[in-house]
Formats: sequence, structure tokens, C-alpha cells
Amino acid sequence: MENVERKKLIQQYYSSRAKDYDKQKSRTWKSAQGFGNEVTDELLDALTEHGIKCMLEVGIGTGRNALPLLERIKIQFVGLDLSREMLKVAKTKMSSFKQSFDLILGDAEHLPFVEEAFDALVCMSAMHYFTSQKEVFGGISRILKKKGTFVYGDLTVHEQDAERFFETLERSLSKAHAGYHKPSEIKNLLEASGFQISRIKTVAYRRSYRALIEDKGEYFGVAPRALHALVQGAAVTARKQYKLDSVTMTLHYAIIIAQKENESQ
Repeated sequence: MENVERKKLIQQYYSSRAKDYDKQKSRTWKSAQGFGNEVTDELLDALTEHGIKCMLEVGIGTGRNALPLLERIKIQFVGLDLSREMLKVAKTKMSSFKQSFDLILGDAEHLPFVEEAFDALVCMSAMHYFTSQKEVFGGISRILKKKGTFVYGDLTVHEQDAERFFETLERSLSKAHAGYHKPSEIKNLLEASGFQISRIKTVAYRRSYRALIEDKGEYFGVAPRALHALVQGAAVTARKQYKLDSVTMTLHYAIIIAQKENESQ
């Protein structure tokens, strides 16, 4: 699929999901913030310990990461997203902090910012939409200040999944996805882009097949029987790695904290 076509699909998908997106994520993670506490805590800890004054979130969505950040940290916040409807939800949700944030309709693969503009950058649950993660990391490095903090978060292929079952499953559910990676692969890409990794954590959580269909499959016309056929045909190793049973599976979410290295070193 051409990149422009994928961008249109992503915009259409999130525009249609904007109103119920937070409810769906809250059901998934069984939490009000739409993420597990471990994920939110890692994000907040990474940003509070470095004296950050100005930060950007790429793929801000409805602001489910931005709001707890603004509640806890006094910063100037910029959020960028491809969906106008998602940004509208974020603006309403964050309205009590209107002097502290700016929201921009834009493309993360063409970041519209000057060099070294931000102390920190966050990208959560968006990297799998990008055609080239390496190019995106290069763009992120360009707009981060030296020693700036980058927080990456995304669903991940199990580190031992040689057959990449999870990527096959996700591609079967959504036509918009470009690709998923293992934590070690993201680590290598970040280091090649001039980042030093300070922490990697993977959070496991259960997800029902019904929820996967409701979240993505229904929009892209995927029948439940197609997903169940894929699960039934999974290799023994994949069944163990993702703890597949008749109704649920274990997903893995990787959080990676990195700092932009000083180029003079």
C-alpha cells in the first residue's frame, strides 16, 4: 500500500473512532486513563526527573497521555496528530490547561519544527503506522535538544517470536498498519539514530479476541471467524508466547526511554 493511501486510512479510522476511543481504551486496560498504571508511571517518571520545560507528543490522539502529564508537570506542551477529530477531543479534555498547550494537525513523518526545539518527545501507540521507523527517529533526533528525552511506547512483537505471529495477526485486523517490531529492534534503530537507551520495560496484558474485532476488525471488515482461524492455526511456539486460549491472548507493550546523545562526544 502506498504511504499516502495509508495516511488517508489512518485519518478516516481515527476520525470515526474519536468519540468512543477513550472508552474503548479504558475497557482494554481496565483503567480510567486508558493505559495500565505501569505504562503511565514509566512515562511520568521519565519526564519528571529531567527538568523538562517544553515537550512534544507525536500522535497525541485524545490526550490520554497528555492530561496526566499536564496535571503533574508544569510544562509547555505541544501535541501533533493526523486526525482533526481526535485533536478536538484532546482540546476539550485539556481545556483547564489551555495556557499550557498547543495542538497541531500534522504528519509525524514530516515534523514541522525547527532543530532542537524540544526538551522531550513522546510517541505512544503510533510507531507501527510509519513506513520507516528509522526516518521517523531521525526526524525526532533533529528536533530534540542535546540530551533531550525520548519516550517510545508501542505494542510489540514478542522478543522470541521468530515467525512474527503478532505482526501477522495485527495486519489481518487492520489495513492501516505498516509494521511492528521487537524491543531489541527498536533499541537498535534508536541507537543508530544517535540515542542512548536508559530503560526498556515490557508490560504484558490480556486482550479478548472480541475486543480486537471491536477495536479494529469491524472497521476494516474482518469477520470474527477469520481471526479465530488465524489463532487456531498458530504454531505451538506462538501459542505459548502469547498465551493463546479460546477467547483471549496476551499482548506486550514496550516502553523505551532514551536520551539524544551529544554529537560532540
